Amino acid sequence: MTQPTSAKHARKTKPAIGTTATKPAKSRRKAIPLLALGVAAALVAGQVAGASYYGSHFVPGTTVNGEDVSNLTEAQLAQQVAAKAASWKTTVAGQGLTLAIGADDIDLDVSPGNYARHAKSQTDAASWALDLAHPRHLTVSKTVSYNKEKLDALVDAAVQAHNQNATPPKNAWCTLNKKTSTFEVTQEALGTALDASVVKAQVEKDVVRLGSKVSLNRNALLRPQLTSRDAGLRKAVDTANAYADHAVTLTKDGRPLAKLDKKTVATWVRVGDDLSVSLDQGAIAQWANDSLAKKVAKSDEEHDYAIDAASLAASVADAVQGEKNGSLEVPLTVTATRPAQTPGHEGRGRHIDLNLSTQYARFYDKDGSVIWRSYFVSGNTSEGRGTPTGTFKINAKRTNETLIGADEDGDGEPDYKSHVTYWMPFVGNAVGLHDANWRSAFGGSIYSYAGSHGCVNLPSQAARELYGLVKVGDTVYVHS
Repeated sequence: MTQPTSAKHARKTKPAIGTTATKPAKSRRKAIPLLALGVAAALVAGQVAGASYYGSHFVPGTTVNGEDVSNLTEAQLAQQVAAKAASWKTTVAGQGLTLAIGADDIDLDVSPGNYARHAKSQTDAASWALDLAHPRHLTVSKTVSYNKEKLDALVDAAVQAHNQNATPPKNAWCTLNKKTSTFEVTQEALGTALDASVVKAQVEKDVVRLGSKVSLNRNALLRPQLTSRDAGLRKAVDTANAYADHAVTLTKDGRPLAKLDKKTVATWVRVGDDLSVSLDQGAIAQWANDSLAKKVAKSDEEHDYAIDAASLAASVADAVQGEKNGSLEVPLTVTATRPAQTPGHEGRGRHIDLNLSTQYARFYDKDGSVIWRSYFVSGNTSEGRGTPTGTFKINAKRTNETLIGADEDGDGEPDYKSHVTYWMPFVGNAVGLHDANWRSAFGGSIYSYAGSHGCVNLPSQAARELYGLVKVGDTVYVHS
């Protein structure tokens, strides 16, 4: 059995060949702090030196209003800005506009010293190392001033000249599709006209940064005031289509006369600038006159009736805009009124009725229908030459007659000689109906102060018509 070797008798063992003897731990602990202190001291020294230098200089890579100011001092930057301001100019270009603006044009004042100080105040010397890795891009504008009125005038003049030949923006709108008779939203469009306020804002931004070029893009174009997304526009389209779809039936004496279809009503719909929707009553009235007037016009013996287009237009607009269903009777208006008929005319058969009180004549056929009518001028009652009353007969029909009056004034000559084209005597050959082209008016009270010598004077056209209808032997009934 092997016995353990005691510590006293144990042999010292040498390190094996190829191995390194380990230094004592105490020596290593002393070396590490010394190295760290050296590095820290170097970093502190570098930071202090950098902070000292960049306290008065700009860190490399720094820009002010886009200009590189690496390693410049405030004084150097001020000198650079002063030189630049003296010869500064900018060019505004894009979207068809070119405008050059110089320092003198707008009384540019930079204040170089303040400019440089403001720029430097935005830096921190202590962070110079970080700024090397991430350069600062500074902006200075507060120290730059200019005459805004002059700048605005330059831009306004340039934009106004450009816009004279430019295409203005087009608003979205409610438009009638004539093929489908429906209303649709048409899209807005930019055009080529410029917005002076936008151009001014871009130029002013460039001026305060002492920039040298303003590039105008589509953002500088005038914008449509109304877009296709506008809720009011879409509502107007819906309302317009509702109006066009509303059917209205027009009647005459209670019977259907015309039905207003979508194609017709749609052409009357109007959309106002405020997107209000209504019906054009003038257009409705015009349609009514063109399409219905002949169909509804009528006459009785005392009145002529014609379509009341304005009243119909108002009723149609009210019905459509109020979305009221049903039919509308076409309204009529009196366009002419004649004197009342003579009582008892029905029993007289075919005859000419001459009413001296109304100065109106009617020719009745044997069935009682009126086949001719006219105003006339009878004998002058103020001179005692009134047309005789009673029942007479047409005793002749002649053309191109010369009527010769008596010599009542005793001068040896007839008191008058009057040529007439149509002569229809009914009291001998002395009193009759004839044309009187020397008169410009008939009816009324003319007979009482400027009447004839007893004959019945007619307008030329009326006399011609009567001559074509009357027969010798026809009754003439003259009364007051």
